[in-house]
Order: sequence, then C-alpha cells, then structure tokens
Amino acid sequence: MAAARCPLLVQCLPLIICLVVNAELTHLHFYFHEVDAGTPNATVVNVASLHRNSSTFGDVNVFDNALREGPDPASRLIGKAQGIGVHASLDESGGLTAINFVFSDYGAYSGSALATLGHLTTSGPSERSIVGGTGKLRFARGYMTSKLLSSTDTAIVVVFDMYFTLDH
Repeated sequence: MAAARCPLLVQCLPLIICLVVNAELTHLHFYFHEVDAGTPNATVVNVASLHRNSSTFGDVNVFDNALREGPDPASRLIGKAQGIGVHASLDESGGLTAINFVFSDYGAYSGSALATLGHLTTSGPSERSIVGGTGKLRFARGYMTSKLLSSTDTAIVVVFDMYFTLDH
C-alpha cells in the first residue's frame, strides 16, 4: 500500500519545490525613532536593573517607539515598534530583542504586524529573525537588518530593512 502512494509523491514533488522556490520576497524599509527614558515623551524605559556594578548585564528595557517613513522625526508615522530589549551579553556587545512591528498607516499592511526576535549588536548592523505576523502578514518568515542612523543625548534613529515571504 505504501509503495502505491510513492509514485504520487514523486509526481507532486516538482510542484512542491516550485511553490517553495517561487515564494515572493517582500521588502519593507522604514525608520525607528526612540526617545530616551528621563526625557519628556520617552518611548523607552528601564524596568529591571541589577546595579551590582557598572555593567548593564541583566537590564531589561521596554519600548513603544514610532515607526516613520523617513529619518526626520516629522516624517509620516506608519506604526509602532513595541517590545523588550534585554542586555544579555556579559561584555555588553549586544543583547536580545523581541519586537512587534505594528503598522497603522502602511498601505496594504495597515492593521497588520510583524514579530521579530534576535541579537542586537552595539558595534554595527544587526540581523534578526522575522518569526511571524498578523493580518495580511500572517505566516511571515524572513529576516531584518537594522543600523543606527543617528544618535543624540536624548534620541536615536535606526533604519530597518525587512525581507520576508508569506507562507499561506
């Protein structure tokens, strides 16, 4: 009986491979605007800190940052980046982030979100996983890159590029 099913699998295999190979890669490009804790309208706060020494290892930050179309803080608001950052590196070279990118005014993706997880490096560009999505971005899988674009005493701007497929 099992041998009888094998020819059907062999016939369907090229179709399955073709569907996987031809998955459309989507690219999104936008900017993350963060206002430091302790300033008016702060979008990030430190919610846990061990303060055992000068190290930030173990600190946990929660944020609700603006996503904008451009690097200018006055550019069009397209959504929010809501998540946590954990200082999980003893040498303070990076940490773990879990971020939900919620799009409120981003064309066809308005009302949808992308969920991400991964290691943030402090010394240069970072690459993290896109592990899922909601709404029109349901079943998203891929990766994102981020790079610090500008930094002041009170704010940072980070550029994001997301690359993913939708496995419907």
